[in-house]
Amino acid sequence: MIPEQQQGITEEEKELILIEELSQKLEGLYKDMEQIRRENLLFESYIMRNSKDLQREDEAEDKKQKNKKKNQLVDKKTMQLTNEEKYEIAQFESDTLKKNIEEGRIRSDQILETLRAILEETDKAITEIRKDAFDFQREILFAGENTRTGKIEAERIEKYFKEKLAQKDAQIEKYKQKKTNIEQQITKTSNQIQKKEEMGDDLKFIDFHQLQIENKKYVKQIDEKNKKLLGLKIATGKISSVLIEERNQLQNEIDQCNKLIQEIDDKNKKTAKTQEQTKKVKVQISSLTEKKKKFAIQLEQVNNATNEDIPKAMTYVLQKRKEEELVYKIRNTNRKIEIAELAYQKACKALGLNPLLQQ
Repeated sequence: MIPEQQQGITEEEKELILIEELSQKLEGLYKDMEQIRRENLLFESYIMRNSKDLQREDEAEDKKQKNKKKNQLVDKKTMQLTNEEKYEIAQFESDTLKKNIEEGRIRSDQILETLRAILEETDKAITEIRKDAFDFQREILFAGENTRTGKIEAERIEKYFKEKLAQKDAQIEKYKQKKTNIEQQITKTSNQIQKKEEMGDDLKFIDFHQLQIENKKYVKQIDEKNKKLLGLKIATGKISSVLIEERNQLQNEIDQCNKLIQEIDDKNKKTAKTQEQTKKVKVQISSLTEKKKKFAIQLEQVNNATNEDIPKAMTYVLQKRKEEELVYKIRNTNRKIEIAELAYQKACKALGLNPLLQQ
């Protein structure tokens, strides 16, 4: 014997192959069972629909079998249905189902028409009742009250109801006349239909051919109208989508415009604030410039002083201290002027102005 390793297939692989084959067979059996179950349901419905006829056939079959020998066995193949019989049963059930659906649709349409008529009649009755209530309230409760006694006059109520009864009688006569006219129309239409049915066999070939031509013409016109209607529906859908997009875009533009307006207002407020700061800075610069000029003049006077103008020691110390204080103030003032100039340049840059031209 050849070892299993030389054959290239192990026991586990054989088991997996066997399990896969069994699963495929089981799936096929499930499909066959499902098909048989559906066929049984179809045959059961067929038997339930034709139980009386089948019962008669079974009784006739039993009578025939009684005449035969008791030990005669029935062939199993005769108990099976052929494909043609299965097809006939399925076709019969399909036709019956379609017929039941059509009958149900007709019944539902009739019920809907009846309900619509009832609703329409109810709406008319409600409208008439409301109108009568309004007329009664206007003519009796408001206008029929006696100003002296404060009570409603009986003569006015009696007159009101007599008028209403006369209106109802006139309405009844109108409905009777309408009913008579409708009955005459129904009779006339029935006679025309009966006459057409009697003359239907005498319809000539030319007339029938003419009707066919007119029918084709009308069908063609209907198709053209339907195509136009479809095109208009498509165009309407496109226009609606474009309109929605344009509305959305317009709304976005409006929001953007409002946002820009808000930003412009903020910029204007900032500009006004910057202009005020610029004015303050200019005032400070002018004042500091004047102080700087004064300090420069004083410094120049000190530097140009002669020996005769040199004060005594104590006076010199005091003046030296003042000089140092003035130099310190000049430095601070120069520093403030530089800071003010920088702030002024930034303000001009924010306003979009040229600082050289403004000077």
